[in-house]
Amino acid sequence: MDRRARLERFLHKYYILFRLKTMFIYIFPTTLGFATSAATGGSIPGYKIALMYLGFLCGSFFSSSLNFYADVESDRLHNDMYKGDLHMSDQPFATGDMSGLETVLLFTLTGLGCIGFSLLVNVEFTIFMIASVLILGVLYSHPWFHFKNRPVLDIVTNGVGAVVLLVAGWKAVNPATWPPAWPLVFGFLFSATLYMPSMANDVPFDEAAGYRTSGVVFGAKRTIDAMIPMCVLMLPVVVLSLVLPAPGVFKLFIALAYPGAIVFTIGMHLLWRPPHIRFNAGLLVYPILAMLVFYFVYGVNAVLD
Repeated sequence: MDRRARLERFLHKYYILFRLKTMFIYIFPTTLGFATSAATGGSIPGYKIALMYLGFLCGSFFSSSLNFYADVESDRLHNDMYKGDLHMSDQPFATGDMSGLETVLLFTLTGLGCIGFSLLVNVEFTIFMIASVLILGVLYSHPWFHFKNRPVLDIVTNGVGAVVLLVAGWKAVNPATWPPAWPLVFGFLFSATLYMPSMANDVPFDEAAGYRTSGVVFGAKRTIDAMIPMCVLMLPVVVLSLVLPAPGVFKLFIALAYPGAIVFTIGMHLLWRPPHIRFNAGLLVYPILAMLVFYFVYGVNAVLD
């Protein structure tokens, strides 16, 4: 294998571990918190915005890699037809492309990078960014805890992790204040709902690997059906969030996200073809990416004005 081919293979495996489309989904709560906090009059130097995102990216890389590291047995069973963002069976821990030393360096550098860059923003942001990595990375994936393997707790972990990321983004700009409570409740319900179809699609592979996720325990169809009561639970929270005092950009997100959650729920039921939901991950990622760009630009303009 020539040098160029080795370099391409090296970069490709880290591209897989970084999991770009999933990263966009999880970077959105941080950006939403950053923008809504900026709307309250907070300020942050431009270079610290870059440090905030570097801290997030290192933490996201750590969490994503740990998830791959812990899910080798399940990922090897994927037939690549139904996972929307990449070929799970080709992930480097499953193929044996990651050496022991390389694995240690990966987790050490991304972990220290998350802490170091976050500290350069402020202590409060660091606390919540590290908390998000502990929740979405260590608690969710590490074999000592593996909350992904515990019914209901897998859903709760993702919802809580998204809320913690939102608070981290808020604290980057206004470390002494807190975001309003009801939008955080909505964020938890919204994030948990979006997570359910992915869990339902993984049932055949998780079941074969001996996992006991919510999808395995309750069944893929019941997991998808659970999206309906989650949308119903969101309605009173939406009303409270829109009526009670909160930054207007928070209310705009809720006004866009709630109809989106309903459409997404309907779409997942229409696309359900046992044993999988046959849908392109872009149906979820691209709308979130559009909102991400809007809130990032809004936040940057607000804090640098």
